[in-house]
Amino acid sequence: MTNQTPPRSANPFAKEPGYFPSAGLWFYGNIHVLRSELAYVPAALGPDCRTPSELDRIASDAEHAVLNGDVLVCGVHNDAHRRAAIVPLRWGSPRIVVLSGGFRHHLGENLRSEPFRAARLWRYEWDPITDLAISRRRPDSKPTFSLHNPTIDRLIADLAEGRVEGLCGIYNPYPPILRE
Repeated sequence: MTNQTPPRSANPFAKEPGYFPSAGLWFYGNIHVLRSELAYVPAALGPDCRTPSELDRIASDAEHAVLNGDVLVCGVHNDAHRRAAIVPLRWGSPRIVVLSGGFRHHLGENLRSEPFRAARLWRYEWDPITDLAISRRRPDSKPTFSLHNPTIDRLIADLAEGRVEGLCGIYNPYPPILRE
């Protein structure tokens, strides 16, 4: 059963989650943000043991990227990731959120909940027209319950730097994805 082909959808990624087989990733939301200048905050990656001043610096670095016009690639599974992930919401900018589990676990059964409580102060619901969620796991899968997930950290950096095999080309890091 582990060799089953994941389900495909004829609907755009902004309407429902879909699988992109060449990269081995699930997408939900605005796939077009992959064509933007992408950035991430390297200081947000790694073990979750940050001081308040380090968390402030992460937020400042994320703000600098957003105000520079970059789309922030971030996670949500620890305080450092969440501090970065909230910044685009404050400025009304799109973001790419890498999740450790399926979309339904992080965004709710209806795929409309922001993935963590503090984000709901800035945006009432997840907006698939603005943001993009990415996961290696099927939409109904459970997450890894860890505050430090090197796989997620690596995917964040690889996405931001245009190094995701099966999604990137040598001259165009993110060519058009044909579903939309």
